[in-house]
Amino acid sequence: MGIIKAYKLTDGFDFDKIKKEAVERFRAKVLKEVVIFEKNGNHCFLFKYGVAIFWDFEEVDYFLKQIHPSLTGIKTSEDYNYMISQSLPVKIEFDTIYMDSDDELRKLSISYAIEQSIKLEEFETSIKRTLEETEHIPLDLAENGRVKMSRKELAKKRGRLFITKSDIYLHFELLDTPEFFWEYPELDIYYQSMRKYLELQPRIEILNRKMGVIQEILNILADEQNHKHSSTLEWIIIILIAIEIVLFIGYDL
Repeated sequence: MGIIKAYKLTDGFDFDKIKKEAVERFRAKVLKEVVIFEKNGNHCFLFKYGVAIFWDFEEVDYFLKQIHPSLTGIKTSEDYNYMISQSLPVKIEFDTIYMDSDDELRKLSISYAIEQSIKLEEFETSIKRTLEETEHIPLDLAENGRVKMSRKELAKKRGRLFITKSDIYLHFELLDTPEFFWEYPELDIYYQSMRKYLELQPRIEILNRKMGVIQEILNILADEQNHKHSSTLEWIIIILIAIEIVLFIGYDL
């Protein structure tokens, strides 16, 4: 039985630089923006979104540091087992993957789904944190008829919500079927099996619904901000009219 270790690395590393150095210094190759390392028949797949997946690798931390000093921080990790079985192309149960071959490309096909799951988990955490920070907004509106925040606070809150939403949408394409399977359609069964096991599609649909809630909150904040701005303008106009009336009366006297 083999072991798969998947890691989400700390953000901020230069993938293009690491890719170039990996090819020059190690027995590595690049396939569809994935750096593939091979050592004693075992493989490591380093993805551009900061996910590294090791198949039967030992001394993972040491190996990452050898690749590049920036690959030192591990944010999250997932472990799976795998076995070679000739009965079916692929079957997954209880975090054990049964495959008909330990071919490099079959491993990569499985790894694509694991990478997407790890990145999706990061999105899910970000959305959950954002919703927790903003759950008081609809409550304030329901109880008081308005949001108890200044215009500046409203603008800052809208900005943070928009950053969260845009960051997810900018990287959402990584949850689509990778281009790799356009060239290797016969391997799609491995990817789809792992994707189904990890419940990627239901999780993506839930994530979309939560982003819809964020959009509604953004709309609430926008309406509240416009209301505050309109109210301020109305008071300015009223005060100016009052001043004009006072000046007019004083002139007549």
